Amino acid sequence: MAAQFSEGWSGTPMWQLKQEREEQQKKEQRQREAQAGDLLTIEREGEAFRSILVVSRLEGSGAFNDTKCRGPRRRTRAEAVKDGLLLRAACRGAKEAERAAVVQRQCHNLQRKQWRPEELPAEDTAVEEATEEPMRQRLAAKPRGNGWQRVGDKEFFKHAYAPLAFDSKRRRYLHLDEVSGQYSECDPPHEPMEYSVTVAASASLVGRSDEDVTSPLRPRTLILKELVKTGAAMKQPLYFLDQPAACFVLLDGVRGGSASEWCSRQIHTKLLPRLSASVAYWSDSSLGELLSSILVELDTQLLQQPGCCWDGVSIAVALLLGSRLVVASLGLVRVLLLTPDNSWQLLGSRHDMSCEEERLRVEACSGAELSRRSAGESEQQLVQKPAQERQWEAVEAQGTEEEVQRILVASPDAFATLCLEPSMSEGVAADGKAARSAYKRLALRVHPDKVPENLKAPAKEAFEKIEAAAAAVEAFWDSDAAAAALLHRVLHVAGATGAVVSRAVAAAVLGLSVDASSDEARYRQHELFEQLQKLGMLTDGGLAYPEQKRGAWILEEAAEAFAAPPIKDQSATALQAVRPTRALGLRDLKLPRPLLLAQPHLDVVHLEQEGIHHLALLSSCTAALADGEVFERIRKFQKHPKAASLSVAADAAARIQESGTVGPSTIAGCLVAVLCVGGGPEAGNTGADQEMEPNAKRARKDANSGRKVRAQHILLKHKELKSKIDPEAHLRQKGPVTRPLAEAERELLRMKNVLTSDPKQFHVFARKHSECKSCLQPGQLAGDLGWVSRGSLGDPALEEMVLGLEVHELSDLVSTPRGLHIIHRYA
Repeated sequence: MAAQFSEGWSGTPMWQLKQEREEQQKKEQRQREAQAGDLLTIEREGEAFRSILVVSRLEGSGAFNDTKCRGPRRRTRAEAVKDGLLLRAACRGAKEAERAAVVQRQCHNLQRKQWRPEELPAEDTAVEEATEEPMRQRLAAKPRGNGWQRVGDKEFFKHAYAPLAFDSKRRRYLHLDEVSGQYSECDPPHEPMEYSVTVAASASLVGRSDEDVTSPLRPRTLILKELVKTGAAMKQPLYFLDQPAACFVLLDGVRGGSASEWCSRQIHTKLLPRLSASVAYWSDSSLGELLSSILVELDTQLLQQPGCCWDGVSIAVALLLGSRLVVASLGLVRVLLLTPDNSWQLLGSRHDMSCEEERLRVEACSGAELSRRSAGESEQQLVQKPAQERQWEAVEAQGTEEEVQRILVASPDAFATLCLEPSMSEGVAADGKAARSAYKRLALRVHPDKVPENLKAPAKEAFEKIEAAAAAVEAFWDSDAAAAALLHRVLHVAGATGAVVSRAVAAAVLGLSVDASSDEARYRQHELFEQLQKLGMLTDGGLAYPEQKRGAWILEEAAEAFAAPPIKDQSATALQAVRPTRALGLRDLKLPRPLLLAQPHLDVVHLEQEGIHHLALLSSCTAALADGEVFERIRKFQKHPKAASLSVAADAAARIQESGTVGPSTIAGCLVAVLCVGGGPEAGNTGADQEMEPNAKRARKDANSGRKVRAQHILLKHKELKSKIDPEAHLRQKGPVTRPLAEAERELLRMKNVLTSDPKQFHVFARKHSECKSCLQPGQLAGDLGWVSRGSLGDPALEEMVLGLEVHELSDLVSTPRGLHIIHRYA
């Protein structure tokens, strides 16, 4: 039947429709092809710059295969621009299928490249090209980083782990308030970079006995090798940190161990939320400020803890993000870094009275000499609040020499110097007449013309002091009689002062009951201080007379006595002098005036040199070993952090014991982290869909996936094992295992020392010492584990250790549920 058409209609032929459709498809294909290619950008990372080249290829399926290649971190933009132009040229000079691999190799080569000034372009050189705009627009519509999920078929993405969203239509990032459920616009997140760095770390404690490793006075360590996983477990997403992300902490108690125990339980609860709070790039300075603020906050809270505020903590915190190492340290801990070329550097600073800058600062805070010598072969200056005698009574029976000594040493104020009766302060100030009378009476006894020749010099000084005291009391009287009476009363009631003013004395000084609140005490202190100001002020706002300053200090100490928790230990050694000039805690040395600080020394190190870096955090006890001696022991056990840390701690503790020292200072703590910076063409470059795992770690897993190696081991049991039944055990004595873990570590370390130089003797030691049935195998097979592959031992960590060994290489000390091992790969 013929088709019926309405009059005036002109139909489009099918061939024309097909042609238009083909032209539209070609146009769309050209548009998509324009969105592929390469895109160069220069990104700022804190104080540095980095070139980033995205190499994109359009697949046959129509999907884009994007590979992001990052150049090295540079100090100036011009250097990053030079890197980027070189990467772009390498990309465009290669075949399309090989572009990504070529650029990655070029990125690796640039890691070692240092540009000369004449090779660099201008600092403001533009790198954008008009042909890149389609690709730039396409990538701008994609959220940065991994873990994003599209919401339905909308142009809206949510992050799977972080409270973030991305509106690709409006090209903006949004932060989700989990309480209100509302979104608010935020800065773009940092796209994490995966560095070719592997991390291994371990810590050791050694004391006079095996029980010392559980002593409350021991140094404490915290190792967080995978911050991202730890953050996920604590519901603190850290998916925007460069990888690897790790944290190492060493805490060394001062006076006692309660403060270090409290801080060890608190520090990670402050670090992880702070890191999680920002998804932007953490610059070097912002990381330093982060660690400083955490330690200051810890100190503030520690000073309010009744059970431990009088103790203190020396602390070192090392934060590794990618190839950046940020270290905050204060107190007597040491932080040492050994580089692949066997050079070493001491991080941190000296925080004790041997440092001239620290000593002058402490003494300036107190206005008195605060250092004294400790007993022992090596004398050390210590920090404590100055104890001040106050003898205001003159004894007629004592001789001239004793009176001169009293005036010079035991009379810290004008009233005490002149021996003015305390009854004079009862509502009436010691007036000028009383001061002159006292002056005349004392002058007859200490005048330089009336003393023996050997006393003339100190007598002259004493005579000048009573002259100045009389003038000061007269000036007080002329300024304000009531204020002078108040000052006399405060100085007399306080009397001799020590490290802490008792609550009873504080109540008498302030004129309050011992049950008054801290707010009442603080209000009363300000009220009395305002009265003291009437006696005289300097143009800079300071108090005019030393007596005023001492009175103000006593008022501050009295108010602090009402705010401070009680001291549990009232013995004379409870608030003993301390060595560090910076520490957390130690309330008596922080309030009301800070003699000690909680501000750490900060170091930022970029691990740019390929090879193995060793980081050592050392407690104060390890000072028995010089820096060079520490590194000798670490070099001996390169790549083996447990053996290295145990060797350092054991030798330091042994040397301290040889010196005859007793107490908590004989417990040595050492934490060693092995940071292997491995180069490779793929280092630091990721595709869009790769998992967030360091390339070196991923490569090692891939290499070991189908691998088989032959190894033997030595196993020692210890009493801290949770599993009491081991069918493969070969115990050498009947009954339960009584060997402490510390003893097992020492025995294995001794064996490792011998076997390191002669690994062929491994089977002999296995037959003699190992507590596994494998030690019963004949000949050189003693301790043999057979052919080991992934899954063959039933312990992934142990398998990973064995598969990672080279032929004839010894492992580090390895702890498993079965016990403590050392492993030797021989095929």
